[in-house]
Amino acid sequence: MNSILKNTILGVCTIGLLAGCASKDVEYDDTAASSSSRSNDSTTNTHYLDDKAGRVAGSDETSVSDSADTRSRNALVAVTNNGVNSVESKIDGKTILLESVHFSFDKYKLTDEMREVATSNYTKINETQQSYNGLKIKLEGNCDEWGTDEYNYALGLKRAKTTKDALIADGIDANSIVMVSFGESNPVCTQKNTTCWKMNRRVDYRLLP
Repeated sequence: MNSILKNTILGVCTIGLLAGCASKDVEYDDTAASSSSRSNDSTTNTHYLDDKAGRVAGSDETSVSDSADTRSRNALVAVTNNGVNSVESKIDGKTILLESVHFSFDKYKLTDEMREVATSNYTKINETQQSYNGLKIKLEGNCDEWGTDEYNYALGLKRAKTTKDALIADGIDANSIVMVSFGESNPVCTQKNTTCWKMNRRVDYRLLP
């Protein structure tokens, strides 16, 4: 009787352990440091959106919703080279190549290196605007696959807002800038490794006539 009872208890415990493992969420950190929760550059994170159209809860910023076909075309336009993304925009037959700005895991602040990239993009954009009146700049925020869809849409929008602020600080009119967040839905690399995840944490710049 004792043997049967022990086996029964052991079986219940084993099932409980398996169930616990199956439901446990794993969080990626490319620094290999253990993290119990997402940080947000010394400010409180917005972990959800109040609707899929893209308005961030607690914010007056609004993202633009693009169709799946548009996202597919956008992904094809991005050029990858040694982990660097660049996007081509064609304005009146002229090709403008703007380098994407990349972000650290779960961050939306620009590093010094990425601030230089943003400044370089500003120079090209400013020169193009001198020749083409009414030119719009579209900033597309993207994330890696880690985190929920809602969280990544909000994070992507914050990354786009950071690059918008940089353009405005450099002299671009805020009214000529539009933002969109794709969250994790528009990767330029789909392999499961740190190189791909780093490439996907980005803001792409596009020029619209």
